[in-house]
Amino acid sequence: MTTPYKSSQNPQEPERTPPPIKITRSVKRKVGGDKSGSYIPVQQASTVEDPVWGTGNGFIQHVLPTYTCPPDTHPATELYTHVRRTPSGGQVMRIYPARQEIKNGHLILYQRPNFHVRTTNRHGRRQNPLRRRTGHTTLIPKVEASQEKRIAIRETRLMPQVEARNPLKPAFPVPVWLEAIVATLVLVAGLVVHAFNLFYFPHYELDEGTYMSSAWAIVHGMITPYPYGYGHPPLGWIQIAAWIQLTGGFFTFGNALNSGRVLMLLYALGSSLLVYLFIRRLEGSRSTALLAMVIFSLSPLSIVYQRQVLLDNIGTFWLLLALYLLITSESRLLYIVLAAICFGISILSKEIFVLFIPAMIYAVWLHTTRFQRKFSLVAFIYTVISIGSSFVLMAVLKGELFPAGLLPWDHHPHLSMLDTFFQQAERGQNEGSFSVSWAAWTGGDLLLIVFSIGAPIFNLVMGWWNRRRLLLSLLAISYWALLVRGGVIFPFYIIPLLPLVAFNAASAIHTACQLIGKVTRFFLAHCVENPVWGTGNGFIQHVEARRPHRSSSGNPDWWAGKVGVDWGRDLLRVLVLFAIIIAIISYDMKQVYNYTVQRPTLAQTDALLWIRNHVSQSSLLVINSYFYTDLHEEGGEGVGNGAIYPYAHIYWNVAYDPELHNGLLKNDWNRIDYIVTDPGMLNDIRSRGGAMSIIDQALNNSVLRVEFQAQDRDQHVDIRIYQVIHKPPS
Repeated sequence: MTTPYKSSQNPQEPERTPPPIKITRSVKRKVGGDKSGSYIPVQQASTVEDPVWGTGNGFIQHVLPTYTCPPDTHPATELYTHVRRTPSGGQVMRIYPARQEIKNGHLILYQRPNFHVRTTNRHGRRQNPLRRRTGHTTLIPKVEASQEKRIAIRETRLMPQVEARNPLKPAFPVPVWLEAIVATLVLVAGLVVHAFNLFYFPHYELDEGTYMSSAWAIVHGMITPYPYGYGHPPLGWIQIAAWIQLTGGFFTFGNALNSGRVLMLLYALGSSLLVYLFIRRLEGSRSTALLAMVIFSLSPLSIVYQRQVLLDNIGTFWLLLALYLLITSESRLLYIVLAAICFGISILSKEIFVLFIPAMIYAVWLHTTRFQRKFSLVAFIYTVISIGSSFVLMAVLKGELFPAGLLPWDHHPHLSMLDTFFQQAERGQNEGSFSVSWAAWTGGDLLLIVFSIGAPIFNLVMGWWNRRRLLLSLLAISYWALLVRGGVIFPFYIIPLLPLVAFNAASAIHTACQLIGKVTRFFLAHCVENPVWGTGNGFIQHVEARRPHRSSSGNPDWWAGKVGVDWGRDLLRVLVLFAIIIAIISYDMKQVYNYTVQRPTLAQTDALLWIRNHVSQSSLLVINSYFYTDLHEEGGEGVGNGAIYPYAHIYWNVAYDPELHNGLLKNDWNRIDYIVTDPGMLNDIRSRGGAMSIIDQALNNSVLRVEFQAQDRDQHVDIRIYQVIHKPPS
């Protein structure tokens, strides 16, 4: 059975006699491969007048005019012809492309003058081995007889381009292994600087002890060692507890806080790598990425605060991971959802990261294509809300969302999420002032503080022309709004701002170097195209006006000069960036040197050893939070091989927890045996009054047993242990 050949370009065109075709058996041939469109014949082929092969049962399997291509047909690829026999004794011919052609970043599978089939070819994507062609794919039968005519007369609509938003455009062809070596060396240098003197500097803070004691509670089946007050979401210290379980206990690296600091070291290392990868992808410059990593990882403020066991360090890592996934997503939904999950984890690690929601939504909008933008935004926002709202859901399930007595059926006293939120919002500058924190920041790294103000402003202006600069500026400005709001501010609150400052500073310096490079290129290009000579009388004259002759390679003579100009411009930019990197390293190392000789934590560990050797385990101790885990866990530095101290309690909870204040102490200071103080704790006891007066009364009726002192930068660490002199019962 045969079918008359018709062109699909014009259905009204009269029938034509089909040209003879050549059918080859498992032989590759090139169709329309040269520029003239001529057909290259293949040997070992037989001429067949009838272009139809059947199976013997009257069903047409395939029609393929291939010998002389009709004017309306243009095969888009090299074809592979395969003929096989069917069980009924007939023969079936299959045609599939042996090598696909790529046009404008897309794989062209089939092409006609008014219709073609293409797929997206993303850079770096590897083909799934399960989807490779086998040569035995069966053809899908036509659904309708008129389908070919309908396709021929319809207008072809192309899908929007899906291209990399931030493609890497290296100025020099640096091998991947060389880039990996350089980046690894900088990472190792940052790791060494952060790890050196890690267990001795800076001194242990109250917040470090609070989060380590909460991780201890997670290991023992609680959320916190005392009733949970919703001060922070618990996911941050859940990660610390997971690290403790993974490393074999709280005292693998010494005392409990040292084990936590090792985890912070890993978070700092991961954050440094993400800073490099983020800028490398966003700016397309390896040298700029190295500059950002140096600014972030070697800053004295980073070395001080990133080694402390703080939730800010955990949340910052997850925020950076979310940003990196967004800029590398190329509108892929999987990456966007993973970025939303990471951002949700950062919010559940510390609630202040909710401030970045507007900037993150803008990042999603910026790094998705127009036809995918709406769906991507919905997916991102929904995922973030779903994860972040689990914190509120926990309060709802425990019946602790609203204050006690607000609901008609809620009469028993309990903690409330809303109460805690309003209490934290009302905290004033007397607990932690911006001026004190500003003095600590400028004293630690003045250059970074200058960058934190000037670079976001510069990028905000440049954002009018480059939306990537605007994104970086919005991220930094969003967090500055929290710092200057007027509430309580502690010096370590700057931690999430550190990578954002590195982003903005590196991007601003990169932009400035690009402007310098453009000016340099203009000058060099003018010298290449118009060579000038001095005449000796102060004037510049053109002595030669050359016409652009063609070389043997087909390029103009001045082409090599143009390439040299571009290389000279890029080389100048790289040299300037590396000079800035060296200057910043020199500046930072002068500041960091002072941190390598101080050991303020020795005063605190010596106090633990004294308690272990001189205080009985049945005594009631009022302590700061950084002593809690080592006194309550077997094998701790304050316990050793002996029994734990079950009645060692944090002074804040002794004053404000009814179970301790009214239950254990029965509102009687005479039940306290020892008070272990530091300057901050002593100030709270003396100045707060109210419920804190029970500790103040015990302190007034005590004697100083021992004192341990150390110096931490401009702070004096003074650990004092008081023994309360009990009054005889009346």
